[in-house]
Amino acid sequence: MYNNPAQKFTGSCFLLVRKVENSVVFLGTSFLVHEKGYLLTAAHIIAGDHSDLMVVRPHDPEEFSSLSLEEVGAVSVDVVKTDVYHNVAVLKLSREFLIETPDHLIGQVGNLTLGTGLVNLGFPYGHQDMHLLAVRSSILSSKVKLGNGTKLLLFDSMVHDGMTGGPLVSVSDERIVGIVIGRFSPIDDGGDFSRGTNYPEYDTSMSYAVSIEYAHTLLDELDLNIS
Repeated sequence: MYNNPAQKFTGSCFLLVRKVENSVVFLGTSFLVHEKGYLLTAAHIIAGDHSDLMVVRPHDPEEFSSLSLEEVGAVSVDVVKTDVYHNVAVLKLSREFLIETPDHLIGQVGNLTLGTGLVNLGFPYGHQDMHLLAVRSSILSSKVKLGNGTKLLLFDSMVHDGMTGGPLVSVSDERIVGIVIGRFSPIDDGGDFSRGTNYPEYDTSMSYAVSIEYAHTLLDELDLNIS
C-alpha cells in the first residue's frame, strides 16, 4: 500500500543545511518538484535568513549505509520565492543538473477525505548528524482552517523535527498534498500553527502539514508547469 508512493519520492528528498564557517547546521527537509532544480520546504526553518543554504542527498535510501557519514556531497541553493504567511519556500539549485521528476506530482487537497492513507518523508535525526531518510505512514485525521484562512492537514503520526519541510503524499493517487510543518500542539488560542510554532508541553501523537495549494501558487507565479 505504502511502497509505491515511498518509492516515487525517496529520490526527491534532500537534507537542508546552512553553512556556518567550516561546518554545517541542519535545518530540515526539502524536496524536488521540477526538473530545473526547484525544491519546496517550510519557510520557517530558514528563519528569514537566505544566506549559505545547501542541500544534501547523502546516499541511496534503498541500500544499507552508515547512519552518519564522514563526507557528503552538498549543493548550494537560492531562495527564489517565499510565502511566510502560509509557511512555504521555493528553493533552486545553484547549478544545473540532469534531473527527472515524476509525472503527476501535485494533488488536490479538496479531494481528500478523512481516513485517506498518507506517507511523509524526511530526515528525522538530522539534528543528531544522522543522515537517514525515513518514511512514515499515517491517515488523514482532520482538515483544519485557521482564522487567517490557512488550510492545514492533521495526520496521526508524530513527526520528528528533522522531517519538517518534507512532503506529505496521498497514497491513493501518489501525489503531494502538503508540506510537513511539525507536531500538532492543541492550546487554548489555537497557536501560530501556520508558522511552525511548537509547544513541547502540549505535544500529541499527531502532526500537521500546510496545504500544497500555497506552494502551487508560488510555482505558478514562477511560470513553472507542474501538474
